[in-house]
Amino acid sequence: MQSNLPLEKELEPIFLQKFPPFSESVKEFLVHYGPYFILVLSILGILGLLTAFGIGGAALGLGAVSVGIGFNFYVSIALGVITLIMYVLAFSPLRARKREGWNLLYYALLVGLVSNLIQLSILGALISGVIGFWVLFQIREKYI
Repeated sequence: MQSNLPLEKELEPIFLQKFPPFSESVKEFLVHYGPYFILVLSILGILGLLTAFGIGGAALGLGAVSVGIGFNFYVSIALGVITLIMYVLAFSPLRARKREGWNLLYYALLVGLVSNLIQLSILGALISGVIGFWVLFQIREKYI
């Protein structure tokens, strides 16, 4: 399975050989129900972003947000929007078990890691990266 995704060749041996493999039943469960789980969480994320825009707009209108906090707020919102768009776009290809859906999840995970690092959430980036890449590489073989 050839791929040109950034860091995929470097991460593959780590998450396929050094981490315990999932059973076939777990992989099938994740591949079958995962797209619906992602869709539900994406809808909740969109509602959360709308709330953040509303709260953020009210706070900015009152002048309650400092310059530094405002920058982090807008960067995290922008990266969150990009990630949610990738999740929503991945729904149909994931349901059809196409590789492009897996690729979108991979890119969404990378964008999420960048967002965590920009916000200096090193522990969050580490935990979400390890768990996210472990799950992604375990189910990758199911997508053609």
